[in-house]
Amino acid sequence: MWMRARAKTLQCILISGLILVMSGCALMPIEEQALKPPLIEPAKQSFEVVDVKLGAISRQLKNGASFVSSKTEDLFFKHSGGRLQSINVKLGDKVKKGDVVARLDPEDLENRIFQQKLMLEKVSIYYKQAEQQNPNDVVSLRLKKIDIEIAQNELTNLNGQLEKTMLVSTIDGDVTYVSEAKEGDYMGAFTTIVGISDPKHVQLESQFSNSDDLTKVNAGMKVDVIMDTHQYQGHVLTAPSNAVFTADQVQQEKNSKTLVIAVDGLPAGTGLGAYADIIIVLEQKEKALIIPRTALSTFLGRNFVHVLEGESRKEVDVETGIIASTEVEITKGLKEGQKVIIK
Repeated sequence: MWMRARAKTLQCILISGLILVMSGCALMPIEEQALKPPLIEPAKQSFEVVDVKLGAISRQLKNGASFVSSKTEDLFFKHSGGRLQSINVKLGDKVKKGDVVARLDPEDLENRIFQQKLMLEKVSIYYKQAEQQNPNDVVSLRLKKIDIEIAQNELTNLNGQLEKTMLVSTIDGDVTYVSEAKEGDYMGAFTTIVGISDPKHVQLESQFSNSDDLTKVNAGMKVDVIMDTHQYQGHVLTAPSNAVFTADQVQQEKNSKTLVIAVDGLPAGTGLGAYADIIIVLEQKEKALIIPRTALSTFLGRNFVHVLEGESRKEVDVETGIIASTEVEITKGLKEGQKVIIK
């Protein structure tokens, strides 16, 4: 009897536990199924492309220029120098041949000349007096004649020394250079003090900062000259390749960077200092494969471009010809109509 009661009790406990477990499972939240991440389509690459085209290309040399005189004189003292007394002209002044443009200090030359003139007058009077008193005294008259010749020769010599202290213009023209020397400065022989240019003889001169720019420029090449929106034709007179050699290093350096140009049909009155622009065609081709320079890449001496084929890009090695300011000729590696990517 007791055993039946105990078994019945255990049965109740098991049933109660089972009910509790089942009810607990019912109370737990239902686990949600994880969502799959959305599919993101990759963004399509967009390129700026241009077609390889067939056309004309040229490489040009452009620079500014100004008109200078083709007839210029540098004025300097040719003999031993001295102290500068004055420079009598300034930039832009017009001078005539024979005008004194500068002077050295004559020191006591003018006083000595004055005294020598008196001496010449004195011996001349003695000669006339002797001629009147002793016209037959040949020896005495000859001696006094010699005194006159000596005095005259000395006066001539002193006047010559005074002339050497004066710097005189050798041509008519405009003053285009004046030394910065001041009164009292020592001026050596052959030191240029004043430059004179003849405005009736003008030519165009263009100076470059780099002599390498002129390696392909030769005398006779055509030049387009633009002045005040008007265009004139000209040609190269002097380039570094045909400039006269000089031992003057400063002048030689200038010659290596300078073009001298003759211009046809210049308007009357074109004066010194007038400004113009010049254009010289160094290379040109009428039918060339052309791409923008921005499409060309260079690395360690290798030239290449990126070509668009369908939706992909391909790197292609190329060889170049004429390289202009904004375009470049392709001589190998591309065909007309291909699409190249601009960097």
